[in-house]
Amino acid sequence: MSVQTLDAPVAHVDDAESVSEVIEALRAIHGPEYDFAVGRWEGETRFRAREGRVACRFIVEAEGARILLRQGDLVRGPAPGGPYRPLDGACAEVTGAHAEAVWPGDALSADGRTGDGVVLHGRGVYFEVVAEETAYRAPRLAMLRHLPDRPGGCAAYPGALRRETLPPERPEKEAEDRRGVNRVNEHTLDMRFDRTPPPTRHYHGPVACGGGRFVNHSETAVVLRRSAYGLPEVNGLEEGHAVIYRRPAEDPSDTLVVPVRPGSIVVSPATAEGVVGHCFENAFAMLVAIPGFVAPSTFIKE
Repeated sequence: MSVQTLDAPVAHVDDAESVSEVIEALRAIHGPEYDFAVGRWEGETRFRAREGRVACRFIVEAEGARILLRQGDLVRGPAPGGPYRPLDGACAEVTGAHAEAVWPGDALSADGRTGDGVVLHGRGVYFEVVAEETAYRAPRLAMLRHLPDRPGGCAAYPGALRRETLPPERPEKEAEDRRGVNRVNEHTLDMRFDRTPPPTRHYHGPVACGGGRFVNHSETAVVLRRSAYGLPEVNGLEEGHAVIYRRPAEDPSDTLVVPVRPGSIVVSPATAEGVVGHCFENAFAMLVAIPGFVAPSTFIKE
């Protein structure tokens, strides 16, 4: 069952009609600099990005899935003991061609320099964002299972699973363009109301890009199964909900409760015409931010 609102487009990966509506809404929010897709693969497949573009695939479901990595590929969250040369932070460079398992919550990328594409096997479902290529070197694979937890935001409780697959690289403090160098960010977190502190009620605004101009912002939640990471359900329930604030600054009481389950997609936009706030009170989800987690967060008072 899918839900659609004018202000916060909602879909499910198994509902082609609602997915089409969400894709069109995201295209309308962000214009030609970005494109979006929800898709499936089975067996051997390749994905590519044309010159000057980068495609980021966020894995929603995976079964027997693996990616073929090549020497020189960049990996975030490398597997311990694997053929990797550690770099700064959580990244490493592949030192020998091999295959890595792909799990729900992992992020993959391909760019115009990938040649004959990135090879995947197995089967799965993904949410994809295509953006303009910048100086940012997106990791070929970010393995959620090996990344450290950084509790905060909507999962600030002790021991929270909150991991950053594509974190922002923030601009210099005095920079007029606040987008940063990587224009697609993502982190995955377990948002639950049975922990303290609970998820926050908040919204973001458009992002300054210099010369008095702003670009639209969106945060897209793609809900995953907690069982993929052995996480306990909230009160034994796999399904949860999101509270959508249609006019968070003007009228915090103007809300809509949207049921979510694994495979649900919920978009919270911020444009010059208005912003939408949210609070996910029970969801384990990937949060994909465009142009990134760089827009200030404003808490909603009720």
